[in-house]
Amino acid sequence: MLTQTLSNHILKFCFHLRERGFLIGPQETMDSIRAVQVIDIFNRDQFQACLRLVLCTSKEEQPIFDHAFKEFFLNIKENRLSEEMLHYLSDNEKSVRKEASDSGKQQEYEKEAESKQGTAPIGPQGKQTQDGETTGKERSLSWVASRAAFKQSEEYQAYIPPDELGDMEKAAKMLIRKITLKREHSYQSAKKGIRLNFRKTMRGSLQTGGHPVHLYWKKRKKQGAKFVLLCDASRSMSLYAHRFLQFAYALSKFTKHMEVFLFSTKIKRVTDQLLDKRMALPVLSQLGDSWGGGTCIGESIYSFVQDYGPRLLHQDTVVMIASDGLDAGDISHMDWAMGEIQRKTSAVIWLNPLLNIEGYEPSARGMKAALKYIDLFTGAYDAHSFLKLAKKIKVRG
Repeated sequence: MLTQTLSNHILKFCFHLRERGFLIGPQETMDSIRAVQVIDIFNRDQFQACLRLVLCTSKEEQPIFDHAFKEFFLNIKENRLSEEMLHYLSDNEKSVRKEASDSGKQQEYEKEAESKQGTAPIGPQGKQTQDGETTGKERSLSWVASRAAFKQSEEYQAYIPPDELGDMEKAAKMLIRKITLKREHSYQSAKKGIRLNFRKTMRGSLQTGGHPVHLYWKKRKKQGAKFVLLCDASRSMSLYAHRFLQFAYALSKFTKHMEVFLFSTKIKRVTDQLLDKRMALPVLSQLGDSWGGGTCIGESIYSFVQDYGPRLLHQDTVVMIASDGLDAGDISHMDWAMGEIQRKTSAVIWLNPLLNIEGYEPSARGMKAALKYIDLFTGAYDAHSFLKLAKKIKVRG
């Protein structure tokens, strides 16, 4: 079954166009992802027109774009759908029909399917039912079946990319080593320190006739930080969420003190799934509203502080939030929630991949509300950038 998000398909489609001479960079890709969020993605004509408007820079490119669109999304080049796609559409057509039947809207589904597919029936596997018919009906069915695929977000799966994992582990190991915290009320003996070790000094003076010739000192004990990672997995962040999960997975190899959460319209704890040792690289499933939907950053962070804050937010904790700050929900609780996180923890690190785009300004309302509570605001989106972050970071409690 296809498990990639719509954003991943758009990213691959942009690569598909670049191979055909289109000048498409990160900015155009991000614009395409944002543009499709305000249209009906289940309407093929709207979807195609929206991408054409963003990605074509001249009239000469438009026919090339249309051909590439059909070739990529509809597989018209071979005049058939792949077996994987047919299986996917068949399964999702069944789920759409069941949903329509359960809600008393079977007739609406039939009318919608008929208007999109034409009048001829389609066989149980989405294949042609009359000699000479093309597979256009199967391709049209993809826009109907996708309603179930994108509507039922619990079917999404988040995976850990295997490439660059070695470099990501180097970055995670270095970051843990660079972040050293000090216990507030715990000290250890040292040659130089901030407190006199009175007991050890008095014992030493017994060898010099009771005169404290040598002074002994104490300094605060250092300890490794505990990490809380909050990852925005909404549609606008789907290009980067997998890499942040890869970083979290790499981090888990060097510390046991970490918790990982995903959020989109809701927040979900995924630590146990991420640390599952039954497979080489874990696959996160049953993500519900925490993956692939709209963005409710303020509400999600508020829910995290309310539900998990008393247990996880302490002075030995470093909180890392990966998000572009494009909040479409209620941010009325953002100030309070971010204030609580900053007050109770050692550091708040916000990773915004849009910072790597030239000319970007953090003007989105969610991002502006969070800025004053952030200790380090930077962009990290792949192994190389995480390695650069680890080299320059200094967090000391």
